[in-house]
Order: sequence, then C-alpha cells, then structure tokens
Amino acid sequence: MVKKLLKNNVTLLVQQMKACKSASIGFYFTVGSRLEKEGEYGISHFTEHMLFKGTSTLSTHQIACTFDRMGAYVNAFTEREDVCLYSTLPASNKNLKTALGMMCAMASDCTFPQNEFEMERNVVLSEISAVLDDDEESAIDCLAASLWHDGDLGRTITGTAEDVLAITREQMAVWYAKYFVHGELTVAAAGNIDEDILVSELEKLPMHQKPLNYPYECRFEKNNVWHPGVNLVKADFNRVQVFMMFPYKMPLDEKKYYTLSVFNSLAGDTMSSRLFESLREQSGLCYTVYSFFTIYEDEAFWGAYASCEKDKAVQVVQKLLDEIEKLKSSPIQLQEINDSIEHLCGEETLASQDSEYIMKRLERNHLMGFTNWKSDAIIKKVASVTHEEIHSLVDELFDYSKRNVLVYGASLNSRQKKEILCLTKETQSK
Repeated sequence: MVKKLLKNNVTLLVQQMKACKSASIGFYFTVGSRLEKEGEYGISHFTEHMLFKGTSTLSTHQIACTFDRMGAYVNAFTEREDVCLYSTLPASNKNLKTALGMMCAMASDCTFPQNEFEMERNVVLSEISAVLDDDEESAIDCLAASLWHDGDLGRTITGTAEDVLAITREQMAVWYAKYFVHGELTVAAAGNIDEDILVSELEKLPMHQKPLNYPYECRFEKNNVWHPGVNLVKADFNRVQVFMMFPYKMPLDEKKYYTLSVFNSLAGDTMSSRLFESLREQSGLCYTVYSFFTIYEDEAFWGAYASCEKDKAVQVVQKLLDEIEKLKSSPIQLQEINDSIEHLCGEETLASQDSEYIMKRLERNHLMGFTNWKSDAIIKKVASVTHEEIHSLVDELFDYSKRNVLVYGASLNSRQKKEILCLTKETQSK
C-alpha cells in the first residue's frame, strides 16, 4: 500500500491489484452532519447531491454520460463524519484519466445552477420522506437521538424537511468552498491502477487543508454524552424495532478492532450466530435479527437489533436480554471463536479481489489510525485473536449500567410496556 501527501495537501492511498480488471476511486471529504450547526443541518448531504449537477464546463447530462459510456459506476454518500464521492470502472489508463478528470471537476468546480438546485432540493425532500416511511431507517435515526440526545452524533444526517427548505444556494456555495474545494481530502484508490496518473490528475486540484494526524489530533468537537436507559417510542408503523446498545471505550486500537469483529460475528453477524439461532431459527420470533458495531472518531458502540410483530415485542426483548446475559456470564466456547475467525478469514479472502471493498477499507483504516495491511496480513491478525481477548472484551463491553434499550414502532399496550420495563430493570440491577 502506498500513502502520499501530495503538494496540494491531498492524501493519496493506493493499493495495486494487478490481476484485477477494475479500479475504484473514492474522494473522502472530512465534512458531515457532525460539523453542522443550527441553520446548516442537512447541508453536507444536500451538497453531496449537488456534486452531480454541473460544473463550469460540464452539464449534469455530460457527467452522467461520461461514466455511463465507460460502463463505470459512480455514486456518493454522506455520513456523520465524511462525504464520499466514488467510482468503480473498467481498468484502463484512458478510463482512469477520464474518471479522475470528472471527479476532480465535481470536487472543485461545481456551480449549483439555480434550476438544478431547486429540483434537487425536491429530490432530497423526497429522500427524507422515504426515510420517514421506512421503519428500520426511522428507528436508526431515533436510536442516534436516544444515545446522544443533543450531541452532534444524535442528529439525522439529512436534516429535517424544514432544515433543507431553509438552505440557500449562496450558503451551499460557501460550505462547498470551505469543506470540499479547500477542506481536508483523502483519495483512496484500489485495483489495476496507474499511480502516476493518479498523482498527475489529483495535483491539479486546488490547495487543501493540511490533514490532521488522528488519534493525536481530532477533527470534531467531543460534545456527545452517552445516555443509558430504556426508551419506548411510538411511531406509525405496524412492526416493532428493538435495539440493545452498549458503548465501547475509545480510542480503539487494531487489536481490539479485530477482537470486536470476531466477537460480533459469533454474537449476531452470521446465520450460525447466537442471536440468529436463538431468535429466528429456534424461536421463530422474527425475520430480521443481527448484531453490529459502529465507530466514530471519539465514540464507539456494539448493539443487538431485532424487528418483530408487536405481539412478539416482549418475547423478543426477553430473548435478547437472555442471549446477552449468556454472552456475559457463560464462557464462550473455543469452537465458536474458531468458527468466527474462519468465517471472517473467508470473507476477507473473497473481498480481496473486490477493488471497491479494498478502496473503502483503505480509507477506514486510515481514518482510524490503523496500518493498511493487505488481505494476507489481515487474515493473520484475525486468526491471532485469542479466547482470553474475547472474554476480556465481553467483560469490558457488557456494563448494564451503561446499556441503552430502544423499543420503537407500533403502539404497545400498557401490559407490554410494563413487562418490558420490568425485564430491563431486572437486568439493569445485575
């Protein structure tokens, strides 16, 4: 893996995959909903949409046609801590130069035509409405607010409809210039790719902000306070979403990251995991159940999730509590750990040929301050996770006094609410 700081302060990460027939490029701008203040909510996401809406020399149609002709895939997304513009294309020097030229123009020369601005505002409003109509997406937004309340991680990424309606074209132009044209930028690239072309094209970009050195330097305010407790939130859906969340101490080093990955796999991330076997295969209580973990610059958490019919809500809460208690109080068997390690190593082997996956991994590891190992080294690191490290992680993670439980969705009757509160109170006292 090659890491370079270019003369315009753009950080370039490259992993060559000579046998690969594709190339993937990601422009990662250090801006997201965490940076937004009142009057700006939703502007990073709205700006991401406008990256595709024309430059001083390219129309929206020309941008789309250029990528389509190559058979390339181009997209973007906004998170709480970054915005990413990325493309995967058939590997050739011609395609690489063409795609980079387009992406550099989108990253530095957007003009925000008024008619395109207003049309895309309607698209963003439609997206917000779609999230509100999606029970799982709405529940995740409610979860963030439940965990961090008024902290910058507790807000929605898109902002509300009212927020988006208030954003002006002039306001966006200032935001774009500060955080996209001249802000901190990392470009990650993987596949059969010419590094010289990358450097040549990227150094045509304007001067950017000098990158910070995480974890010694931080990009965001540390204003998030974890809120434990039990929240029963009614929403206009037929189903119930149940979350059980536990904070994890930051900063997270590489060893703990791979240990957490192995633990998450055996807990709820596979079809043979404990949560899937217990709640779906053995009990038939729900269709969707899994565990996951999320890492931000200064916050991390692990959680269990299940979606069920409202008449099963109490049983699902009970089962999740039972399975988490078993993870906490009963030794996890060595065979489970070995199976989880083998599963993750197999996943990594398959993904090692996927240029988009490698590109995104380059950026993730870079942002977390990790070494960007190749797949063979990562497999060895996963395989080195020990039984003792898993148990140490469990002891550290499952502090019931810090647990946050969210039951979101269809209206529960008074008996169900009382039973859920009693169940969670009992485990809180253990």
